[in-house]
Amino acid sequence: MLASGYAEDDDALPIRTEARLVAGTLRAGESVDYALGAERKGYLVPATGRIRVNGVEADARDGIAIAEVETITITAIEEAEVVLVDTL
Repeated sequence: MLASGYAEDDDALPIRTEARLVAGTLRAGESVDYALGAERKGYLVPATGRIRVNGVEADARDGIAIAEVETITITAIEEAEVVLVDTL
């Protein structure tokens, strides 16, 4: 977690909004689930590599807008660094 507006995220840079900025690296073939929440919105960008998000593929620097989804599954098609903004 890089930045967060939630007190429970005490290891993140505090921001003054109900949002989180999350980043990570996935090896080719690895998957991770993120519980976004259907009432929230997400914006996901693979900084490097190619990924699949709930069946939708994206290349490096493509942006994926996410809404009305409880959980997202991110799968690295090739090694990838991803950044996710989770907000209301």
